[in-house]
Amino acid sequence: MYRALGERGILARIRGIIVGRPQAYNFDKQLTVEQKRAYRKKQRETIISIVREYNPAVPMVLNVDIGHTNPQIPMPYGGNVRIDAAEKKIFAAF
Repeated sequence: MYRALGERGILARIRGIIVGRPQAYNFDKQLTVEQKRAYRKKQRETIISIVREYNPAVPMVLNVDIGHTNPQIPMPYGGNVRIDAAEKKIFAAF
């Protein structure tokens, strides 16, 4: 998905990225703590690597409790979000 966004020029134009924490489990196949850690690490490294190919300077915040994860913070579409990279904070207004 990120590569497709990069190839279409979208990643080059954005001013920030917020990525939800991956849900590293399935009900039918339980992973060990180490397997979950490895899965999340690989996903994080892959996203960073691909995004940096298309936008080397965009601020990225990963591992946020949004999306399909537990616990989950609602992030409605259509609002304004500001990433303060220096202070490591996210501000959202909806």
